[in-house]
Amino acid sequence: MTFLSGIYAQKIYIQIVIVWTSYFCIGTVADNIRYGPQLRGKKLSDNEVHKLLALADLDSSLINKPGVELSVGQAQRVALARTLANEPEVLLLDEPTSALDPISTQNIEDVLVKLKKNRGMTIVMVSHSIKQIQRIADVVALLVNGEIVEVLKPDRLSEAKHPMAQRFLQLSS
Repeated sequence: MTFLSGIYAQKIYIQIVIVWTSYFCIGTVADNIRYGPQLRGKKLSDNEVHKLLALADLDSSLINKPGVELSVGQAQRVALARTLANEPEVLLLDEPTSALDPISTQNIEDVLVKLKKNRGMTIVMVSHSIKQIQRIADVVALLVNGEIVEVLKPDRLSEAKHPMAQRFLQLSS
């Protein structure tokens, strides 16, 4: 049985949510955050939306702001809050802090670490930032042309054997 085959694949498919960096900007911030749960017949209260905004490092005053008026960084964090509203067990993140300033990046990284530790959430994240990987990853898979060429602990990245992985690490330091 492969990792994602049969019934196991069906179960995990339901539990995985992807944080898209293209943003859903119809309606207000609250409308965006409520979107996923609403599809499942669940209504989020304003209090729940406020908690999700705080978790994504957003001020609660944004709750009624139109999505089209958000900065790129704010929209990216609303996407994270919207995803967390669905209570996923697995997050798939593609450069989740790419449009954020260093302070917001650190805040989101802190959120991700807390989600892992406090909720046992699995997070699969693409990042080109070696420093970010070292701060939050438990295991690192280095890809070259879409293939995993190395699997290492973050503190062992310097031991990568594949030439392209070595070059990437060298140029990143």
